[in-house]
Amino acid sequence: MKKLLVILLFTGLIAGCYYDNEEALYPVLDQACDTTGVAFAKSILPILQTNCLGCHGTNQAAASGSGIDLGTFSSLKQVAVSGRLFGAIVQDANHFPMPRGGFKLDTCSITKIKIWIDKGALNN
Repeated sequence: MKKLLVILLFTGLIAGCYYDNEEALYPVLDQACDTTGVAFAKSILPILQTNCLGCHGTNQAAASGSGIDLGTFSSLKQVAVSGRLFGAIVQDANHFPMPRGGFKLDTCSITKIKIWIDKGALNN
């Protein structure tokens, strides 16, 4: 009886220990992330319109976007080149994670924004 109890306890401990891999648990469903020709108008603006401008548009920034205006290109570029935009969307510990209260942007969107910033955050 004692041996059976030890075996059951050991089995329970072994079965309860495993490493969760985020990529394995939550695979990217859209494996086709086209990052060729990333441009502001076709790649970045749609991401911003869907995920950011509801709070950070020019008319909403003061009330719901903590004063961070992404609604004009010049203000967006300032936030982008300063590193604040990328830090927020990757939810870096040194930045306020965005979107607030929402899920982190998908990997493809983050990659496109990073490419756009690295190319100089051009209005193209």
